[in-house]
Amino acid sequence: MTRSPVLHSLAVLLVTAPTLTAQAGDLPSDTLRWGTPVHQAPARTEGPGARTFTLREVASPDRWLGQEVRSVRWALDGSGVYFRWHRDPGIDDDPDLDPWFRVDREGEEVMLVADQDIHRIPPSTPSWSADRSRAAWSSGRTLLLWEDEGQPRPRGAAQGTPDLSRTRVVWAGSATLQFPELTADGAFIHFMVGEDLFRHDIEAGQTLQLTHRHTPDRPAVTEMARWLEAQQFDLFQHHRDERARDEARQAWARGADGAPSQPVPVPPDVRIDRIQPSPDGSNLIVRWTRPPSLDRPTLFADYAHVSGYTRMLEARGKVGEPRDERGMFILRMDVRANPAEAEPLDVRLGEADGRPTVIHGPWWSLDGEQAAVQVLSRDHKDLWVGLLNVETGEIQVIDHQHDPAWIGGPPIQGGSLQPTLLAWLPGGALAFASEASGWSHLYLWEPGHGASDSRVRPLTSGSWEVRGAELSLDRSRWLLQASREHPSDDHLYTLPARGGEMVRLTEREGRSVGSLSPDGERLAVVWGETVQLPDLFLRDAGVGGAERRITVSGAERAQAHRLRRPEMVSFPHPDGNPVWGALFLPDEPHEARAAVLHIHGGGYRQFAHRGWSVYGFANHVGFIHWLVEQGYVVLDFDYRGSAGFGRDYRTDIYRSMGMSDVDGAVAAVDWLAREHGVDPTRVGMYGVSYGGFFTLMSLFRYPGVFAAGVSNDGVTDWAHYSDGWTSRILNLPTEDEEAYRISSPIYHAEGLADPLLLVHGIVDGNVHFQDAARLVQRLLELEKNFDVMYYPLEAHNFDHFHGRFDYYRRIADLFRRELLER
Repeated sequence: MTRSPVLHSLAVLLVTAPTLTAQAGDLPSDTLRWGTPVHQAPARTEGPGARTFTLREVASPDRWLGQEVRSVRWALDGSGVYFRWHRDPGIDDDPDLDPWFRVDREGEEVMLVADQDIHRIPPSTPSWSADRSRAAWSSGRTLLLWEDEGQPRPRGAAQGTPDLSRTRVVWAGSATLQFPELTADGAFIHFMVGEDLFRHDIEAGQTLQLTHRHTPDRPAVTEMARWLEAQQFDLFQHHRDERARDEARQAWARGADGAPSQPVPVPPDVRIDRIQPSPDGSNLIVRWTRPPSLDRPTLFADYAHVSGYTRMLEARGKVGEPRDERGMFILRMDVRANPAEAEPLDVRLGEADGRPTVIHGPWWSLDGEQAAVQVLSRDHKDLWVGLLNVETGEIQVIDHQHDPAWIGGPPIQGGSLQPTLLAWLPGGALAFASEASGWSHLYLWEPGHGASDSRVRPLTSGSWEVRGAELSLDRSRWLLQASREHPSDDHLYTLPARGGEMVRLTEREGRSVGSLSPDGERLAVVWGETVQLPDLFLRDAGVGGAERRITVSGAERAQAHRLRRPEMVSFPHPDGNPVWGALFLPDEPHEARAAVLHIHGGGYRQFAHRGWSVYGFANHVGFIHWLVEQGYVVLDFDYRGSAGFGRDYRTDIYRSMGMSDVDGAVAAVDWLAREHGVDPTRVGMYGVSYGGFFTLMSLFRYPGVFAAGVSNDGVTDWAHYSDGWTSRILNLPTEDEEAYRISSPIYHAEGLADPLLLVHGIVDGNVHFQDAARLVQRLLELEKNFDVMYYPLEAHNFDHFHGRFDYYRRIADLFRRELLER
């Protein structure tokens, strides 16, 4: 990609900017270095514009507003921070081609990273040696190594990015590398290519293949086949002699090979997912998957394919269909052993009592003496943290989490059969995340002299969530992202690694995400709010540290508009507990006093939040702003099941989606009428994905309450959705059919009595077009009145301007007719 050295200035997208220390400002635009803060637009000298949004602007790609900072990570020597951004984002530019920038450690100067250096920019979490003198990672087909040469930290060197000069490609292959891991002494890098484990010797510069997959040529797959084979060897000396000669030849070949690799015996229907050597190299821990013998993917069609022919596409199977079987075994490292005689040791958890599980790990302690694993039950209700005995394959449980609904929560909690946060501390203590108290928090297991002396204690507690946690590189303290002050704000805090005083670092409302420098002394913060794209700040990692703003995002073409901060509100649910939302009020309400509820997708997401929208402008707040400017009151509704408000809020939809969550929307209509003068007969709603499902259930269950609804890509029958998402909440259709009948709109369609617009993308590989087609047939047979619109080139959550523009235009027309003019 060729870039012009002339990067034009653009304007700031701020309604009222936070008070910041005055900075040096931009250097001349004909250079590739700039003083901070660097603007996408000239600094604003007047108040926000008053021009109203058009539907064309609302539907345009987000970059017409500007481009936020993303992909932030520290230089491995702590000398600066790398990030992706654009000083002049074009509306139709490909974000994957955005340039990389580097800012020095103090935040004084930003420079453009040269194209030839980009491949050496490290990830945010490379694999480190114990003394932190080396770090390794992979990028596509290459293995990269960074070495600290003990040189003084570079500061603004003329040659550009001196820390990147310490990074080199040490191996490149023809296939993608995975799981690069440095040994503690920094001498070797282990990594996988396909199903095989490799080791790179850093000093020698040599790479050896450590393992290879071994599958018997003619495996006896049934008990009878094994019996017949044994009978042949028992009866005929010829077969016994041939076997002895084959084994002798193979043994000779293994001994003659100068660099033999370890055979890993697996059946032909098993895939090796990952191999990890123990720190002493004596054992291999192998994770594997056996795909189901019956694989029935869902087919859907691309009718407008570029070829001119209809192309059939495949997506995931449906909930309740056969699942992958997953497991772990331990194999003694012995390259000269006969693979036919190898005896892999299965890792099993006795407490699971034979239930299907998924095992993650191992995570090795800092001294390499202990291995921790996590075991999740396939029904999503149990999670065990334990210590793995590599000699016996047994797991000693140190913590068991059980949820009668499903294990889940913020990112550090895992969920959907993914592992939770797990980190070893010096002295053999183990930190992990849990929702045991009903809120997402950190816990610490500390070993005793015996199993009965060990204990688990909370590091954080309270009716708020730890949403992110990063352990400093020296493992002395945590950097936490948490909602302690208010559920609608994410602030940053430090906490000693073993617990103590939790110290707040950030003050601004909104969402702050942070990353500590390798030495733990500096902090990179990406902050955004509802009216400001996320930007980069650098500061000391202590309380009251001086802060320097690095970027100011927002394009000049957007400054004629005004963005609005919603009010975070709560009101009583019919069960007496609160339900949350973000309320947008117009300057002058329309005389009809109409209101619209936006219902977000994804289920477990939070939209009553003061940060920049996770859906962006075009797919979320843009149309909300247009509605508000037309005089509608808009409530961005965080129904029960949404993120941000604890375990009970999250699991209130267990076995009954579309019930307590929809009941909260009915309560919202009453609250809007009571507190904000809305006409309760003029309330509409719209939503995508789960929001589309929610809209259907609201209209079907409560005819006459909502004046109109728009369902986009909505699930209409949960028995046809994905296993991993749905089975957590509704169990399996064959085991809990009633939950699916309660929760699926297709079983409630007879209740439709109000205007409904049903839209769906035909190439939606998530919620398939079949969902819409089946519901249409059901509504036809019920002789209901409704409107439909299908989009040939749109997938899930419309990605293209013409689809979005038509979609928003149709919603606008429907709401005008049914809410304003009726």
